[in-house]
Amino acid sequence: MPVRLQGKSLRALNEAIHERDNYTCIIEGCDIYVPLGEKFHHEPCGVYKEDVIHKGCTICFGHHQQRESKYGDIIRQQCRTYLAGLYPQEWKRIKK
Repeated sequence: MPVRLQGKSLRALNEAIHERDNYTCIIEGCDIYVPLGEKFHHEPCGVYKEDVIHKGCTICFGHHQQRESKYGDIIRQQCRTYLAGLYPQEWKRIKK
């Protein structure tokens, strides 16, 4: 069953992810500041998304938009590589 948070718990997770990522887009070469008001990106997204720290990263609005475009594969791979580097045990179990 996927973890889905609401209210204070979701805000706390969003804050923890932003803090971990230094409030900065994690996409290579971007370094754009991402304010706390922007929700973290789920990876994987869609029906497989979960509100857990090892499946969330901070990306800017522009890269969020690109994730849904023809550049989606590039953004997805960078998010997954970043998260797998931080949480290797959890990402061993996630299908690529």
